[in-house]
Amino acid sequence: MLTVHRTMRTPVFYISHGGPNLLEDVEKPGTFYSWFGNYVKEILKPKAIVIISAHWQGEGKCGMKVETSEKPKLIYDFYGFPKRYYEHTWDHQGSPEMASRAGFEARGEKNGNDHGVWVPLKRAMESNRDIPIVEVSTLGHENMEMHTKVGEALEPLRDEGVLIVGSGSAVHNLRELWSTANKPTPKFVLDFDRELDTVACRLTGEERKKKANELNQHSDFRRCHPTAEVNSEWDVL
Repeated sequence: MLTVHRTMRTPVFYISHGGPNLLEDVEKPGTFYSWFGNYVKEILKPKAIVIISAHWQGEGKCGMKVETSEKPKLIYDFYGFPKRYYEHTWDHQGSPEMASRAGFEARGEKNGNDHGVWVPLKRAMESNRDIPIVEVSTLGHENMEMHTKVGEALEPLRDEGVLIVGSGSAVHNLRELWSTANKPTPKFVLDFDRELDTVACRLTGEERKKKANELNQHSDFRRCHPTAEVNSEWDVL
């Protein structure tokens, strides 16, 4: 009897990581990360995780970076938090072999993992020795079409059991965050989040690509993402 083994294409996740206080969060979004960690470790069991962090940018027109350490160090790139957050360690590993198969031209660096990688993944999976983690940068500019091409280059890895994760935020405007604390969510946030949800989850094929390439033309885009240097939306592409 002939048995056919079919490999399931892994899903893609876009996660909002926030600050290091996520490590102690037991409500939302902490409950999501508890579910996410169990889903990844017990159900998906990926060969590796390739994660694009909004806190690491490439350089130049086509510059991309990929972390190539076997045991990446942790980068504590957050400020003004209690001392205990700067004392965290994480039992995890990288994968130089997987990093070399990025699917696009990238510069390998032993940079370490910024908090956009290690904070959410540690919250989800306290120990992560069995699933290698490879961090990839975003591009250092706002050319949406080139960002979508990076996503297309990574896509074949999904058929090999590699989980692809984008780590950032649909909206990253700290000034607006503090000024609207304890108030209803501003309309510009809801409108842009709705557009992002439509592009990422509802459209398909060429229509999705077209709308993704036009996201930075949305009327609320600049208010949601004031600076490209901390543009947390690129990695959803």
